Amino acid sequence: MTIYKQIKDVIEKYNKIIILRHIIPDGDSYGSQLGLKELIKTNYPNKEVYAFGEEIEYLKHAGKPDEFTDESIFNEALVIVTDCGNVERIDNQNYDKGAYLLKIDHHPDATPYGDLSWVDVTYTSASEMVGDLAIQNNWEITPVAARVIYHGICTDSGRFLFGGLSPRTFEVAAKLIGTGFDVSEMYKTMYKRSFPVIALQSELIASAKVTDHKVGYVILTDELMKKYNLSYDENGKFSNLLKDIEGIDIWITFSIREDGKWRVEFRSNNLAINDLAVKWGGGGHKLASGAIIDNLDQVMQVVEDANQINNLLNDE
Repeated sequence: MTIYKQIKDVIEKYNKIIILRHIIPDGDSYGSQLGLKELIKTNYPNKEVYAFGEEIEYLKHAGKPDEFTDESIFNEALVIVTDCGNVERIDNQNYDKGAYLLKIDHHPDATPYGDLSWVDVTYTSASEMVGDLAIQNNWEITPVAARVIYHGICTDSGRFLFGGLSPRTFEVAAKLIGTGFDVSEMYKTMYKRSFPVIALQSELIASAKVTDHKVGYVILTDELMKKYNLSYDENGKFSNLLKDIEGIDIWITFSIREDGKWRVEFRSNNLAINDLAVKWGGGGHKLASGAIIDNLDQVMQVVEDANQINNLLNDE
């Protein structure tokens, strides 16, 4: 029996389904979670389906998570977690209070979990996995589902620029576009920028630091957030500011959070940095990962760890 059929059978078995994803969600989190919710509600209209998690301002165009009330809603539910490699980063720690747990993820399976686990690193994104799941099971795909899933594929693949692409990626994308959603509108919405954001980007680039080991980093402080009147959940927009700059192999963005901790976004051209994210309590892709640190004093420790990655490469 294929994994697609196994997942379909599990979904058909439960009347209540709760879909979760990782904290500090990105486009792929939204795409895989909200896309799967729309697919299930379309193809199994009598089922209760919920998608819980933090709502992010700049991703509102992709869809809206449900409002979580209390943990009793997990009773007798199928819980599906998409796009999250380790349980510590699931954006609702009641994930284990359901009747059955299903994992759908494209990150390396560093911390296996779930009664059924579909982990496949050959996909660009969990959104591509969800799109392929729909295709393989001959589910109806509405334009609403197609848009959010396609958006997730685009964001995690860098609009089909990053590695990991395969013929399957474009086959899934073609099927989604074939539903008739407005692709041009989606791209315009995704990449619309305001003058404050552009001004902040300029200031961050001007203040960027680059180490002797080709590690570049920027620090987005609370003062800068307030100066440009940005909300805290917008700091995920700046993770690729130092991408494609000559002399930088690894780039890191440190961004203040509302709770005073710091969001850390690791990116690399070809050096694996996901182990570094795991060391600091996070996780993610080989070339794109994230973590949270407690204070600015830890910034240079993180940068030094990144320096060591290049040192090891040079030693080889």
